Amino acid sequence: MLRLLLFLALLIPANATVAEDARITNKIKTKLSLSKLRSDSLQYKVHDGIVEWSGTVHIPQRKGVATRMAKSAGASRVVNRIVVQSSAKSSNPKSAPRQVTVRTPAR
Repeated sequence: MLRLLLFLALLIPANATVAEDARITNKIKTKLSLSKLRSDSLQYKVHDGIVEWSGTVHIPQRKGVATRMAKSAGASRVVNRIVVQSSAKSSNPKSAPRQVTVRTPAR
């Protein structure tokens, strides 16, 4: 009987963790559907209250948005493996500066 009680006591936290992970997952899914992050190719996993993000974004601020989103959904910790890639526009060098000729008066 004592062994059965100990066994059940060990199962309860595991079930509570699974329920908490599901709650966090649902909150992130809802927030993600309303966010501009939905257009980025981001993935997330929730395990033991820890959210792990992966994928790529072109706007650096979106990496922080993902972290804050997970925290506000109830994550105890966030592992952010999102990579910020420069877009095609910003990877092109800017046009060369104009050349200026300065003429000094002859003496």
